[in-house]
Parts: sequence; C-alpha cells; structure tokens
Amino acid sequence: DVVGIRRIATPDVAAHFTRELHENQQKGLINRIGQPQLLQGDLAEAWYEENVAYATVAMRFTMTDVLLDRATGKVVSGDPSNPEETTEIWTFRREGAGRPWLLCGQQQV
Repeated sequence: DVVGIRRIATPDVAAHFTRELHENQQKGLINRIGQPQLLQGDLAEAWYEENVAYATVAMRFTMTDVLLDRATGKVVSGDPSNPEETTEIWTFRREGAGRPWLLCGQQQV
C-alpha cells in the first residue's frame, strides 16, 4: 500500500519502502507481513529542533515476514506459521503541535 506508506512516513523513508516493493516486484516476489505483536516499546530519546519534535522508540515485537513467488505462491523465505521476534529502533518526527507523527528512520538491532 504505497499510498498508505506515504501517509505515515517521511518522503525519504516512503521512497525506500517503495523501492523495496518495486525490487521485489521485478524479481517476481510478494512480501507478506502479518501477525504483528508488540512485546515491548521504550522511548529511547526525544528532542526538538526548531519547530520539529523527534522521538526514538526501541521496539521488540513478533511478526511473520514471508517472501512468496508471485506466479506460484510458494514460500521463498520465511515461515508463514511462526512469527519471528525482532528488535528495531524507529525514529518519528512531527512538524508542529497537532500534526501527525511520521516515521523518519528505522534501524534493526
């Protein structure tokens, strides 16, 4: 959902995800992510730069992350039945009070 991604992420992060989707499409792959469950989330850092607020959150979660062959539907990687645990650091930004928070950075730990 490229339109949805652009609603919740900054243009550079949305471009990264869109590029990844396009590369998978070129390879004949579909990425299916499901069953997300947040196990722990901690605010690691928060700060302001002029009128922009930033917040970095460390998140530990489980989810399924599967690559499928577009033509056959066969699993290329991942396990659709067993969610994997992951820890990532996500940074969000908000330009002005009352505006939505947007994902502006993501890093796997």
